[in-house]
Amino acid sequence: MKNEGTKITTDSYTLIFVNMFRKLNNKLVLAVLAVLLVIVVLVQLIDSKKGNRTFKSVLVEVQADEVTSVEIYPNSINGKLIKLFKENDLWKVESEGKKYNADPSTAGRLVEELNGLKPKSVAATNKENWAKFEVSDSLGTRVKLLKGSVVLADLVIGKFSYTEPRNMTSYVRLASDKEVYGVDGMLAMSFDSNLNSFRDRTIIKSNKTDWTRLTFNYPADSSFVLEKRGDKWMIGEMETDSVLVEQYFSKIDGLTDGSFADKKPVTVPTHRLTIEGNNMMPKVEIVGYYTDPENFVLESNQNPDAWFKSKASAEKIYISALSLIN
Repeated sequence: MKNEGTKITTDSYTLIFVNMFRKLNNKLVLAVLAVLLVIVVLVQLIDSKKGNRTFKSVLVEVQADEVTSVEIYPNSINGKLIKLFKENDLWKVESEGKKYNADPSTAGRLVEELNGLKPKSVAATNKENWAKFEVSDSLGTRVKLLKGSVVLADLVIGKFSYTEPRNMTSYVRLASDKEVYGVDGMLAMSFDSNLNSFRDRTIIKSNKTDWTRLTFNYPADSSFVLEKRGDKWMIGEMETDSVLVEQYFSKIDGLTDGSFADKKPVTVPTHRLTIEGNNMMPKVEIVGYYTDPENFVLESNQNPDAWFKSKASAEKIYISALSLIN
């Protein structure tokens, strides 16, 4: 009986020990899992912070309507400043003391092109590789977006290249960072340009459906008036071909040209087109200066202080009366 009692007591302790081990083992496993979970979270946080430093999700993010000026230092003109800025609610462009009307949509388009740039790759992470992607101070085109004197964005645009068929990649760097990013598009085509690329190219901007009278003043006796009477366009007592008139109007009602002359001709005007119309339409006047068959300069009252050296545009505007009669 004594031996059997001892046996029972020993088995009981063994069972208690096993149960304690199992409980301890479970606690140990849970503790290890908890430690591992903490390590995983810490690693992810560290990687996330590193990622924010080396791979940004967006490079430029500004409110477009807050931008009051855009400063561009194009590499193609040795970094000479071209500045787009608002003056009396109108956009102007200035460089080296010359100031002109800017294309009204240019500043907004440039801001929109930069705003929301999303990197698709990190091309370099150190200064030694800047030259390779043409984002160094001497090889890149620097661009600043400003609100008054506050810089909202500052970056350097480098070269672009084909990364795969029909896919262009431009390389950019935030001016304060070392990293070089690859982004979609051909940014240099928009920013690495000369002053004239940002100017207002308008010659005629008017609604042709409002037109009622066009007066063509030419040398000698070739002048004439095209006038709408009822639903017909007349030259004197001659009815014109409505198709030819419509074709002519379609050529000139949104006419633009980027061939700028440096200054106003010193000669007197030789040609003039005056367009008048209904609905309180502002009068349009295009003055032409013909000097020889290859030199024809135009001046539009819709784009003051701009002169266009363009034979092609002059030939579209100054037509003969016979060209409108079938």
